[in-house]
Amino acid sequence: MKIRRAIASLPARTSKETWEAIVKLITGADSVDTAQLEAATSVLCSAIADEHSASAPIVVKGGASRLVIYTVHGADAMEAGLGVDKLSWNPTASDAWAITVPCSQEDVGWMSKALKERAPRITVHDANEKPNADVEPARKIAEVEIDWTAMEKA
Repeated sequence: MKIRRAIASLPARTSKETWEAIVKLITGADSVDTAQLEAATSVLCSAIADEHSASAPIVVKGGASRLVIYTVHGADAMEAGLGVDKLSWNPTASDAWAITVPCSQEDVGWMSKALKERAPRITVHDANEKPNADVEPARKIAEVEIDWTAMEKA
C-alpha cells in the first residue's frame, strides 16, 4: 500500500525544519538507525531546498506500506500550514527501512558519495528519473481454486 503525505517547506519552514518534520513523521521509540537520519541532514537539506521533492516524492520503504512524501513550496506552503497527519505505523521500526530522495542530476554524484559514508540507508536519484527503489519486484501470485459447491454440501 502507498501512503502519501505533503509537508509544507520553503518559506513556511526552512529546509532543515522540513527535514526535521519528515524525521519526526517517520520515527518513533522503536526506530532503527535513527543516527543515519541525523547524519544525512545537511545533504538532504540541500535536496529539499532545490524543491525537486515538490514533483518527485521522497520515498520511505519500511514495514507494510510505502510512504511517499511531497514537499510544498511558495505560497502553497504558506497556505498548507505546518500540520502533518501522523502515520498509523512506524516505517523505520524494522531493520529493512530505506529512503530515496530526488535531486538534480548534477548533485547525484556528490550526494550519493556523502550519503554512502554517512547514511547508507538513504539514497538519492535524478529527479527526472524513476528511482530503482521505486520499482517493485515481480511477484508470483498463487493460484487459488474455489470449490463453489462446498457451500451446497454443508
